[in-house]
Amino acid sequence: MNDMRQLLEAAKADAPPARVSVDDIVRAGRRRVRHRWYARGAGVACGVAAVVLGTASLLPAGEPGEAGSVQAAAPAPAPPFTFTFDGYSVGDFRVLDPIEVTPGYERSPIQRSNVDVGDGPAVTLDAGTLTVYRPGAFRPDRFRSGSPVTIGGREGFAATLLRHVVTGGPDRESRLNPTTRTVDVPGLAWQYADGAWATIESDYLAEHSMPPRVLRQLAERFTPRAPAAVKVPFRVTHLPAGWTLGSAGTRGIVSGETSVALLRFVPAATGFGGLTGPLDLDSGPAASIRITVSPVETEGPYRHPVSPPCPAGQHFCDVKIDSRYYAEVHDQSGTLSGAQVRAIADGLDFATVADRETWFPLDTHR
Repeated sequence: MNDMRQLLEAAKADAPPARVSVDDIVRAGRRRVRHRWYARGAGVACGVAAVVLGTASLLPAGEPGEAGSVQAAAPAPAPPFTFTFDGYSVGDFRVLDPIEVTPGYERSPIQRSNVDVGDGPAVTLDAGTLTVYRPGAFRPDRFRSGSPVTIGGREGFAATLLRHVVTGGPDRESRLNPTTRTVDVPGLAWQYADGAWATIESDYLAEHSMPPRVLRQLAERFTPRAPAAVKVPFRVTHLPAGWTLGSAGTRGIVSGETSVALLRFVPAATGFGGLTGPLDLDSGPAASIRITVSPVETEGPYRHPVSPPCPAGQHFCDVKIDSRYYAEVHDQSGTLSGAQVRAIADGLDFATVADRETWFPLDTHR
């Protein structure tokens, strides 16, 4: 199911008492949905487009890497839809392996461990996002009002990002009448190679966000590697005209994760160059046909796969793969007929989900 539906449903199933704050509701949902697919509107609390405020330097002079840095080597040319870096850690902060790749960028969640949430043992929570752009795909316009920095001998900017956050609880009234608040979060953009930029943006929940010095340390530790092919456990054999592969990702098959694999097909005219941030592939002109493979959901009020598999007027179809996994085709654009969505679902060809050796390379989907 889509990200918004997943976190709303998870928060509802694990709703805290009414006296707690909206942030507590968000945390409850995130504990249930341990890993999310990254979309700009993902979650019970949605981050709308962030803009930059001009600020004084966020980093003290003389921070490590400011002077005497070795210039980063240019990355090897990477074929489309390949992962070009691995996860790494700085203290309690860990950049996970990339979970999404598009023609223009890759994204990874950053998590913070040993977070005290005051209601039990320390936990690991999302702390921000690393986005790594292909050469020529990014313009750092949102960051230029910040302070210049040097990372690996190359240009960068540290800035405060003003983020408008829409929050709503799991109950119907909160969803229909969400509240909006404005928060400042630290962000960093830098060239990891000539013409190739990466950004780190902190989360907006203060108890597990990233201080500016941590953003700097994570940027300095970043290292590209040889491209790695992406494979998924299904192949799309039928797609309406005018759509092309726009996003792909996989997660490990681990208990508690919400999706094993994801493909998004976008309108063929969608551009991935000259970006100032990741595209919103869940709504607007680039709204996608989203196909996911997930563990069968047998508990809670929203079980999947559903019956009938293609509910009338709901723009999605479920397909049972085996006793452990199902696929969902979701037309987030709202432009396809029910028959077209069903035809995509009927045309899915599945590998053995639990055996990665049987998965299909992405060049079979273009």
